[in-house]
Amino acid sequence: MELINVSKRYGKAVVLDDVNIKLDSGITGLIGKNGAGKTTLMKILCEIIPNFTGDLERNPESQVGYLIEDPKYYKSKSGMFNIKYFSRIYSRNVDQDHIQSLIRDMGMESYIHKKVKTYSMGMKQKLGLVIALIHKPKYLILDEPTNGMDPDGSIDVLGIIKRLTEKYDINVLISSHKLEDIESVSNDIVFISDGRLGEKKAVNDLNVGAVYAFTFDSTDCEAAEAVFSSLGLDTVRNDDVLAVNGLNDFQMVMRVLSEKGIFPADVEKSRHSVKDFYFEQMRGTSA
Repeated sequence: MELINVSKRYGKAVVLDDVNIKLDSGITGLIGKNGAGKTTLMKILCEIIPNFTGDLERNPESQVGYLIEDPKYYKSKSGMFNIKYFSRIYSRNVDQDHIQSLIRDMGMESYIHKKVKTYSMGMKQKLGLVIALIHKPKYLILDEPTNGMDPDGSIDVLGIIKRLTEKYDINVLISSHKLEDIESVSNDIVFISDGRLGEKKAVNDLNVGAVYAFTFDSTDCEAAEAVFSSLGLDTVRNDDVLAVNGLNDFQMVMRVLSEKGIFPADVEKSRHSVKDFYFEQMRGTSA
């Protein structure tokens, strides 16, 4: 599924501006501040918003499931009633074994026949995921799926999303204000600001160029600095601490230091994260 040169206006306000995105890499995290255009982009992908310029390309046989904003359930009815009700809307030929498998995957067997008004936020989100997955979609769009949940509930739901994505070979677009949630499940991330998308980045690549802080005895610090320089590594010295940028092969560096008879007293790694990436992008858009 792909958006090509998609723009969307509400009156004079430009909500999406020439957006291009392709969902083809497992789980893609969408990050940006409120009002950046995340929900509008997701609704276009789900064909909830039909009026826009540009193209939405998708194989007609590839279904799209979604969980956007606050799902509307029949709260005085059971979770199973809601599943059956929405399954009839989606299709008259729903695989009942598939539904039972999803309920087991979500760990909902103990409360699926209880009224939804008794459900916690996590239970409701799991119910929404079952409904979104009823028709075996190829694509899944999730807008703030852990919103309002405690840490344990968030970890549970995110783990389920990751497992089901792999089990059913689904391409997912997920947004969340909890950047640690995005980092824990996403293969790629993309930043949106004022309706414009940045370049998609692999989450694993964010760790490239992590900063290591090496602490040496004062007699070794200058020699260590020369070793790092010979390896083409940039350093910043503060007393007996050398901060090393762009270090991708830690083991190799430690081996070279050892061969020179130089042994750090301590090493600390500062790992680049999705949060770092987010604030870097925010600084770039405000410049």
